[in-house]
Amino acid sequence: MTTDAATLGLLGAGNIASAMVSGWVRADPSMAGRILVTDRGSGRAAALAERDGVRHVAANADLVEQADIVVLCVKPVDVERVLREVTALITPAKAIASVAAGVRTATLETILDVDAPVFRFMPNVGVKVGAGTLAYSAGRFTHTAAEQAVRDTFTLLGDVVELDERLFDAATALSGSGPAFLGLILEAFEDAGIVSGLAYGDARRLLLSTVSGTAELLRADDLACSALRRMVTSPGGTAAAGLAEMERQGVRGAVIDGVLAAMRRAGELG
Repeated sequence: MTTDAATLGLLGAGNIASAMVSGWVRADPSMAGRILVTDRGSGRAAALAERDGVRHVAANADLVEQADIVVLCVKPVDVERVLREVTALITPAKAIASVAAGVRTATLETILDVDAPVFRFMPNVGVKVGAGTLAYSAGRFTHTAAEQAVRDTFTLLGDVVELDERLFDAATALSGSGPAFLGLILEAFEDAGIVSGLAYGDARRLLLSTVSGTAELLRADDLACSALRRMVTSPGGTAAAGLAEMERQGVRGAVIDGVLAAMRRAGELG
């Protein structure tokens, strides 16, 4: 199995499936003809096919028969039912890649009737534009051609970070839910810009450029966040005044508590 030839079959067509399809087609438009999508009659798969030129398949069984990599995009509570419906069609030559939150690779391997290679991902919405963050863990079949094909396929969507599965709840909180947390924080910055007198469009442009530039600087220079903060914060300056107020308001603690709350919830869902 190679990335160039692999056919992807997505069981489920919800928000994350839609985002991944957009990312794959954006990265390589020729992939559209090798992406199959299905759902339980919601109409989302047909809408995806219309939007991105991928192939809508009505039945799960037909999709699994045709796919080299079966991507589980259903809700965690539906995973066992969906897999049991098609397990007779899964062969060792097919790979299973799951994005179902909280469902371990060992659980998927137990449900299957055959020793098919199983892999787990936790992507975030950045996959839609090829800038996603995807926590990744393999089941028993590591260092194989199937694993390489799966990793190569998902790398088209962003940064694939290999983790021990016991850390997936933390990754779900930090990177999976992270865009929502950052959305709230960035919205507050937008509001602050407007309150300060900036037009919305100017505030947004200044903010997004600042965010992307800061992330790139941290990455390019391998800077610790604390080092960057010290670099920008001059004694008695504007950053110092703002940071002092944020610390008094408990911003740092609120962010940490929010991520920990999300991690606990991820464990409950699993």
